Amino acid sequence: MAIAIPAARERRLSVRAVIPGVVLGLAAAATIYFISVPLAMLLFTVFRGPSDLLPFEPGAHFTLSHVATIYADPILYQAIVPDTVIFTVGSVALGFLIAFVLAWLVERTDIPWREGLFTLILVPLLVPNLVLAIAWIMLLGQNSGWVNVLLRSLFGFSSPGPLNIFSMPGLIVAQALGLVPFVFLLLCAAIRSMDPSLEEASSVAGARPRTTFFSVTFPVLRPGILAPAVLGTIITLEQFEIPLLIGLPARINIFSTRVFWELNPTSGLPNYGRAAAVSLPFLLAALVLLLLYNRLIRRADRFVTITGRGFQPKRMALGRWRWVALSAVLGYVVISGALPAFVLVWGSLFGLGAPSFASLPNISFDGYARLLSDPKLYLALGNTIVVACLSALIVTVIGALLAWIVVRTKIVGRSVLDFISIMSVGIPSIIAALAVMILYLTLPVPIYGTIWILVVAYSYRLAVTTRICRAGLMQLHPELEDASYVAGGAWWTTLRRVVLPLLAPSLAGAWLLLFIVGVREFTLPMVLHSPDNIVLSVILWRLFSDGETIQASALATLVLLLVVGVTVAVRRLFLPRVRGF
Repeated sequence: MAIAIPAARERRLSVRAVIPGVVLGLAAAATIYFISVPLAMLLFTVFRGPSDLLPFEPGAHFTLSHVATIYADPILYQAIVPDTVIFTVGSVALGFLIAFVLAWLVERTDIPWREGLFTLILVPLLVPNLVLAIAWIMLLGQNSGWVNVLLRSLFGFSSPGPLNIFSMPGLIVAQALGLVPFVFLLLCAAIRSMDPSLEEASSVAGARPRTTFFSVTFPVLRPGILAPAVLGTIITLEQFEIPLLIGLPARINIFSTRVFWELNPTSGLPNYGRAAAVSLPFLLAALVLLLLYNRLIRRADRFVTITGRGFQPKRMALGRWRWVALSAVLGYVVISGALPAFVLVWGSLFGLGAPSFASLPNISFDGYARLLSDPKLYLALGNTIVVACLSALIVTVIGALLAWIVVRTKIVGRSVLDFISIMSVGIPSIIAALAVMILYLTLPVPIYGTIWILVVAYSYRLAVTTRICRAGLMQLHPELEDASYVAGGAWWTTLRRVVLPLLAPSLAGAWLLLFIVGVREFTLPMVLHSPDNIVLSVILWRLFSDGETIQASALATLVLLLVVGVTVAVRRLFLPRVRGF
């Protein structure tokens, strides 16, 4: 016999059934909007002119003049393309080599203090690239750089030099050291997943270690180690801060700085059409690399060698080389993290002079005093925290819902949404900034010049949180949710009381990573900044470019303290057992 359900209750049940679809639909729409709409506007701008009009302004028309002007320019082929290729290939090759050696030592050998070394190697991830660039200039500047001053005093070299950070080798080394922690983290995951019994079988068969490595180890690890190399190439290709501070004085031109100067010419108005035209090959190369990365990731899944059987990784005995290896890893930690941090702290207290005991009585907090007396600092600090927190929250929520769509539903087109979210990795920051700028100069939405345009611009990075939340959801068996539904729990109740508590470490990790990226971000606010939405990274750039090195060092030190403080707080609250945080 059918059970009668009151009309009011039936309406409530129907509304509850619609809510999940509405929420997930909004997440899908936000994904498309944050990524696809700005890119579509960017591509449209390439073919609209004249240069002094926005794409939809009266008088604008379709034209190929921007493309013709940019691609007929010999500088593009004589300087920008060669410099970009040399910078990218050199940085990735050097950074990957260092990262692979570090990952192998930590994951596959009996080097002492492995867990502590793992964390120390990742510490430079917390340091903004802009801060690192300033530190390297203070260390290796031709005239007053600490290292050059020391070398001249020890070996009698003449000034300037002998080392020069403002060169292609200097640019490559600075970028490579900044890339190492990211590639190291990905390589550790790949190396950790390989069963050493395959290598043991090769050794038992009489193969030499060199033969075993090239015949067994490398073929199995190849997809898993090439994928980080490709992702490192994408990251290096979009770099802006280090090439701007180190490359530009050396007259090294790459795509990202060329886009910036089209938007900030020395005279005249910004040329959005030419900037968009310069972006095309830049964007195309990044997307091709992203497709290659996705293919390598799929191939890596076929080479998983850890199964349900008892897996006990056997580490290579280093013998008397253990302490040599430990010294080498600690040397990297000092050079890439501790020394730049010390340079900034010393520079904020003692100025540009090389450190000496004679300088200790001259300690001065004047740089901090002048910095803290500037009202713009507090505006920038508030803007930085608000933008970093809100954008990280937005992306974490959308990414979690998007991961739910991909993992838990059969919605048609979910693979397309997944690819769109991943595509954000392949969109360089300078292109994302240009796309957002053109979009909100055109749309009748009054957020240009406010902090809200920065929140929107920062929120396109969905790939990280989607991947983290996907991994977390795949570890939660659907039976947990089914039990809640059987007990009468609605979708929202199940999400709030079952899924979110179990997914909290993944969500906290995603938010923390995005917050760090938001505080580190320089390219987006540099392109989109105004007096009202200025952030700490832009103030830091202005101080350094104006020659206020002591104040710049003081602000860089405060930025480091901010990032480290938030990281420690979130780790203690949400991530006590998550390795690498």
